[in-house]
Amino acid sequence: MSEDDIFRFLTTLATVVFAGGVAALTLALTRAWQTEDAVERDVLFRSADRAHTRLLLPGIIATGVLGAVWGIRAESVDPIETGWLLAAEILYLVSLFVLVPGMFAGVRRVRLLSLQARKTGQISDELTDALNDRGPLVFAILMSLLLPVQIALVTLQP
Repeated sequence: MSEDDIFRFLTTLATVVFAGGVAALTLALTRAWQTEDAVERDVLFRSADRAHTRLLLPGIIATGVLGAVWGIRAESVDPIETGWLLAAEILYLVSLFVLVPGMFAGVRRVRLLSLQARKTGQISDELTDALNDRGPLVFAILMSLLLPVQIALVTLQP
């Protein structure tokens, strides 16, 4: 097994973890948006928070680090002058620095407000507004749409 094969395997594994995190987060947020029960929404938002911290973040970081190291050590590919790789890098950076924080902010806000509501025993108007906010779902759907494009760019190398 060559060094290239090892990097390909590890990057693919990291991408699968990343995709699993995106899928778990998107499904939890979609289900939370569809239900009217505040307690069930809270449980689904906590599930989305776990998917974010346990799958999506490690997956996206590992994908970026392994992909960068793999690209740097490859002699035939210039990360700046190769158009498909530059496009994949830009989409990755948008995902990492725009979409992930956008999702995280909304999900974490609900998580903190629900902890406060459990402590006081009352659901605040702020928590109700945060539960009705569809911002994290929009960011999750955008990431779900960008991920296949990134994979296609790296796989097909147009």
